[in-house]
Amino acid sequence: MVNKENILKYNWPGILWAFIILVVSTITPPAVYIPELFDLFAPDKIAHFLIYGAFVVILHNGFRKSSGRLSRNQYSFSVLIAATYGGLIEIYQGYLLPNRTGDYVDFIANCIGCLIGWIIVRYIFRK
Repeated sequence: MVNKENILKYNWPGILWAFIILVVSTITPPAVYIPELFDLFAPDKIAHFLIYGAFVVILHNGFRKSSGRLSRNQYSFSVLIAATYGGLIEIYQGYLLPNRTGDYVDFIANCIGCLIGWIIVRYIFRK
């Protein structure tokens, strides 16, 4: 059985990272022209890859420390949490922030970053 105190103890980096993503996603950046919206290699999209890839690695590490040995489902749980959070951030930006827009291409970039993070943790933490 998982100790609830261990979950918070080992997952505070993931919670902090989620808060940082929320703050950065809320701040209205200066107007910047981004050439092609579906260009997944634009600097903006690369930042999404890195941020959400790191989020999966951080979450995975917290789950690993709090519960010991990970099952295959626990590997996927980190990706599911990060991708869902990325989608919610896009909805938040689109509907609740007056100077921001939700972008499905950003969500795709978030999901690609989550998959990259999943690949990294599968190779780093496999035994």
